[in-house]
Amino acid sequence: MTATLTIDEAGQINLPESLRHLFGAEPGVRIRAEVTKDRIEIVKDELPEVTSGEYENGVLVVPRLGIKMDAAAAVRAERDELAFRAARR
Repeated sequence: MTATLTIDEAGQINLPESLRHLFGAEPGVRIRAEVTKDRIEIVKDELPEVTSGEYENGVLVVPRLGIKMDAAAAVRAERDELAFRAARR
């Protein structure tokens, strides 16, 4: 899907309702803008913001949410995704 967005006087972009629905965005959902030279990609910020946690066998456990996360695997996956996107251009 392609959508044309307009920047208002305050420098803000309003996502059309159809795009928000397709994207699964609702108030309070965190999104991230990945910026390259000529492109901005808006992606869901799937991982919670981590302010504290404990390591169990090398895996970070977020205490409040109880989510286990392998930080090294997450970094590798993000690096691979960025390399894949760069190769597509």
